[in-house]
Amino acid sequence: MYYPSQSVLPLLLSTHAIATGCDKPLPVEAGSTTRIPITSGGLDREYLLHIPTTYDATKKVPLIFSFHGRGKNATSQMELSQFANPDFNPDAISVYPNGVKTDGTRQWTGDPSQPSSINDIQFTIDMITQISDTHCIAPRQIYASGKSGGAGLTALLACDPAASALIAAFAPVAAANYLLSNGDEPPCKPARSPVPMLEFHGWEDDTILYGGGKNTRGNGVTAPVPEWIDEWARRDGCTVSENHTTTLCTPEKPVVTRYSWDCQGVEGVVQHYNISNLAHNWPSVPPGNSETTRSTCFNATTLIMEFFGKHRLP
Repeated sequence: MYYPSQSVLPLLLSTHAIATGCDKPLPVEAGSTTRIPITSGGLDREYLLHIPTTYDATKKVPLIFSFHGRGKNATSQMELSQFANPDFNPDAISVYPNGVKTDGTRQWTGDPSQPSSINDIQFTIDMITQISDTHCIAPRQIYASGKSGGAGLTALLACDPAASALIAAFAPVAAANYLLSNGDEPPCKPARSPVPMLEFHGWEDDTILYGGGKNTRGNGVTAPVPEWIDEWARRDGCTVSENHTTTLCTPEKPVVTRYSWDCQGVEGVVQHYNISNLAHNWPSVPPGNSETTRSTCFNATTLIMEFFGKHRLP
């Protein structure tokens, strides 16, 4: 189920003070990854925080969230997404939150099995507040990505009026975008328009079907990817039929089709990659982990970093 964040107004009024961690000594060594505790919604939570070796407490840096898929964890997501790898991301601090383990499985808000007592949108906002208080974060350069259920949460953050006021751009991979029990999409009321959105999905995904439908557990229905991305283009003020379609990776690799929309004068603010041979995976060259078994002609992480680099909060 979808649970919106708490009152928006106090949060918006406090955003001017978000970069309060500048000039503070690092609590851990630069170049390290540390498990950080936090209390959110009355629950003891945690996340992994990676500080790049280039970090300077006098200079504001971007902050990137990467949310794991259902049944995975923060450590596996750090390995999968590679945002802590300086070859992809030399400067931004990266965050890998852990979902609450309910019935032995970690999952996120939006999943049909997630208890209503857990609000991961508020958890994300609480992490932004805590990290910004201890590190020199650029308040206009906070970003969110994730895979599967974590990508579904990423999309809900983009729809939330409070979270979307704090996060500049979103990049879900193989997103589990669940519909409500009545078949409607969850409420979507971003704080601004356009909201930059970049999505990747494998045509052969048999976990979260490209064409939508019941998940493998049979307890939830996801939106068809084309309809979901068209709705984002519409929401961002684009003319849905006026997308720029490009074919990549031919002839030597399986075909990748890129759809891109220019909205309200912002070039490529909504993008979608359809990877013809990919299953429920994070696109990479070559497949570098147990979750990505087929190679593609591009690294999603590279494209995500380029996309994030083009977008800041107004």
